[in-house]
Amino acid sequence: MYRGEKKSIIYVLGLYLSSTLLLITTLFISYYYYEQEQFAHSEKDLLKKYTLLLTQQLSELNEKSSERYRYPRFNEFESAIYDIDKNLIFSTSKDIDITKFKDDFFTKESNSYFISSLTPYYFGAAYIIIEKKSKHLDILDNLIFIAIVTIIITLVTSVFLVNLVLRPMRENIKLLDSFIKDTTHELNTPITAILTNIETIDSSNCDEKTLRKLKRIKIASQSISNIYEDLVYILLNHRTSTQNIDLNLKEMLHQRVEYFTEMAHTKKIDFTLDIEKDVYFKADKKKIQRLIDNLISNAIKYSYKATTIKIILKYSSLIIEDEGKGMSKQEVKNIFTRYLRFDKSQGGFGIGYSIIKSIADEYKIKIDIVSKQNQGTKVALSW
Repeated sequence: MYRGEKKSIIYVLGLYLSSTLLLITTLFISYYYYEQEQFAHSEKDLLKKYTLLLTQQLSELNEKSSERYRYPRFNEFESAIYDIDKNLIFSTSKDIDITKFKDDFFTKESNSYFISSLTPYYFGAAYIIIEKKSKHLDILDNLIFIAIVTIIITLVTSVFLVNLVLRPMRENIKLLDSFIKDTTHELNTPITAILTNIETIDSSNCDEKTLRKLKRIKIASQSISNIYEDLVYILLNHRTSTQNIDLNLKEMLHQRVEYFTEMAHTKKIDFTLDIEKDVYFKADKKKIQRLIDNLISNAIKYSYKATTIKIILKYSSLIIEDEGKGMSKQEVKNIFTRYLRFDKSQGGFGIGYSIIKSIADEYKIKIDIVSKQNQGTKVALSW
């Protein structure tokens, strides 16, 4: 999975799923309340019919002259009758309680209830209550089941659609990645040849104009070489073996400062070194060189002309401080974002600090950056 692809997938999936689930939830809730309302109307109408049926049975019993009466019973529903003071006269169900009634119709758990006034007062009854087993909860159960199935289908569909949408981007990234790798590989030979030939040129017989041209060629070649090394690190870092050895940081810093001296002199920039002896750090030489090179090249790139770059090496810290443009707090906050460039007028791809952060994290090196606009930037590494 390419860099940024995971973030894109999460973003698209999140947006698609959240909007879809919001729509589904709204529809399901609306449907549920609509069905509940329809159910309540139909249940109430049915219980009214049962009330009329029971009232008719009570009327017929009341007209009979007998000492004993058998209260009417029905398979479809239970019932109860209460007097004017809401005292129970008779009930076919122990669950019926007139004190629970606030409305003439309500549902509780799996039962529906309906209360109605009874006139005339058959057997002294003033209220009649009907209780019926209800299946209204099946609506909610069915909706939950449908919702789960819908969510699963939506998730599968969204993953398929995201992959379908990202396929062209993946192919283009793969093609671009292959092109960059091939180009980077092809650059190695000419860059090495240019630098080698420049070093072997006998400059003692060259006039001043030719020497300036050779210096410019060397500086340009070094810049290309730095870009090449950065690209190699980004593209092949995870495929190359790491050889951690005890590095003499004093020697390495002197070598890298000498390497960048001519580049710095084009802007009349000087180096001041405060380096302790015998400072060793166990790491891969190429990676630490990339870290130091990026710090120094950035300091040169963003320094004003005729200024000084300070390099301080202590037992457990390295500080590189320039007198340049500096950065805002927001820029410092986002400095390690790859391909992000704050100053478009300067060259580069915006990968230097990303490489610095990657190597520092690998070797548990802490990075502190203090920068003030138009005053300069100080980068402090500690371990």
